Amino acid sequence: MVLESDLAYGTQTERSMLKTSIAVMRIMLGVFFILSGIANYLHFYDPGGFFETITQGKLRLWGWGFEGIGPLPAIIALPYAYLLPASQLIVGSLFVINRLVRWVGLVMMLMLFSFILAFGLVGPNGLIPSNQANWDKNTFMLVGAWICVSYDRYKINRQQKAEQLQR
Repeated sequence: MVLESDLAYGTQTERSMLKTSIAVMRIMLGVFFILSGIANYLHFYDPGGFFETITQGKLRLWGWGFEGIGPLPAIIALPYAYLLPASQLIVGSLFVINRLVRWVGLVMMLMLFSFILAFGLVGPNGLIPSNQANWDKNTFMLVGAWICVSYDRYKINRQQKAEQLQR
C-alpha cells in the first residue's frame, strides 16, 4: 500500500536532486569560466597565448578541414581580446553566486557560441573528441548554460505564479 506521504516524499527527493544537479552544473560552469579568465590573463602576451590567438588566428567556423578565414579585423579583435577575460571572470563569478543567472547565462552562451565559431563546429578529426579545442567541450557547456538559464526562468515564473495565487 502506497501512502500519500510516500509519494510526496519521493517527489520532494526528486525535486531536491534536480535542484542539486543544476546547482552543481551552474557552479562548475562558473568555476570553469573564472579559471579560463585567469588563465587568459596569465598567458595574455605569451607566444601563442591568448592575445596572439585572438588577433592572428583564423576563424575555423564549421571546421572539418576548413582552414578558416581571418584573422579578425583589429577593430573587432582588440576589444574582444581585452574584454573577454574580464567578462569570463564576471560571468563566472555571477554564475557561481547564483545572481542574474538568466542574463549572465545568455552572455555565457554568446561567448561559447563565439568559441565554437573560432575553433570550428567540427574538429579536425571529425566528430571524434580530441585534445584540440573544438565542438565537444564548447557545445556541452553551451547546453549546460542553456539548462541553467531555463531552470532559472522556470523557478522565477513559478515564484511569480505562487505570489499571484497568494493575493
